[in-house]
Amino acid sequence: MIERRAIKRIPINRAAQLSFSEISGPHPCMVRDISALGACISAPYYIFASEFVLSFDGHSGIFICRVAWRKETLCGVCFLLHRRSPKLANDSSNHTNVVRLDHQIVCCRRRP
Repeated sequence: MIERRAIKRIPINRAAQLSFSEISGPHPCMVRDISALGACISAPYYIFASEFVLSFDGHSGIFICRVAWRKETLCGVCFLLHRRSPKLANDSSNHTNVVRLDHQIVCCRRRP
């Protein structure tokens, strides 16, 4: 068989959960192998959805997946980039990214 993947996948055989937008609750699956770009997933059911969320740790860290191929209860997925909405400049909920200017800074350059 000819390998067509850009990056070699690492076999992990690890239990995970899938979440679908149309169906409530997490659904069990097994991640057979994984790479930085995608994974091979098996489930006890046929996965009809074309996009879903994959999680290993109770949805505190997630992968948004798009199905690339299907064969019975096995499917190959590619990971999609997930962009977070930008934070407002005056959002003080996260103090690590806030810069406060309490007074005016005046910079003067002397010419030689």
